[in-house]
Amino acid sequence: MRLGVITDIHNNLPALKVVIEKLQQLDCNKIICCGDIIGIGPYPEGTVQYLMKIPNLIAVRGNHEKYLLDKMPAEYPNEENMGYEEMKHHKWEHSLLSTESIDFLKKLPYQLSFICEGYSLSVIHYCMDNDGHYKSGKMNPTKKDLNKMFANIEADIVLYGHNHNRSIYKGDKFYINVGSLGCPAQDKNIVRAGILSIENDTVEFEAIDLEYDADEVISAIDEINYPDAENIKKYFYGVHYD
Repeated sequence: MRLGVITDIHNNLPALKVVIEKLQQLDCNKIICCGDIIGIGPYPEGTVQYLMKIPNLIAVRGNHEKYLLDKMPAEYPNEENMGYEEMKHHKWEHSLLSTESIDFLKKLPYQLSFICEGYSLSVIHYCMDNDGHYKSGKMNPTKKDLNKMFANIEADIVLYGHNHNRSIYKGDKFYINVGSLGCPAQDKNIVRAGILSIENDTVEFEAIDLEYDADEVISAIDEINYPDAENIKKYFYGVHYD
């Protein structure tokens, strides 16, 4: 069984298309998405519409879906540390989503577990507390950090995302964060994904890094000029200003 793994698409449709086409060429049986489908990038509706048509998709919600479907801060300061421009950004992108796309996102769980070739897998965007809030974590977690972060999850393999940084730990449990697909930051034109292969009682992971046209996305952000666009280009697309 070959499982294509992606996370943190963040409305980056051109990057998503490049990855999915490659994973399908590599004969992945299923595509697993660890959340944050929306938010940040310029193509909210197109991204959801493309994703929902992927065959054999397994997907969960992330915090950006939570802002849409559950609750988003209205005042600052707030527990999300979300400023007013960021709030405006989310309201902008939410207004562009069709009823069909919102209904698709509503059907996604926060966590999903299943058995594959005798191994138990758990898909979650990130560790959560008992009140359903995402916990703070580390960019480069150790085994101790990971065991603490996901202490409430019983699985041989944990697939997660959220902090945009690739982190792979294989020990008594296999923790996999393939890194953000849609927010390359300093890598700018690199999109990240991975393939999890489970066969003959062996589990292997292969990181996938592909090039895509980041300038197309940045040009779309400039053309639309939506709320918080300058910060988004700086922090999530590696655009530097003199």
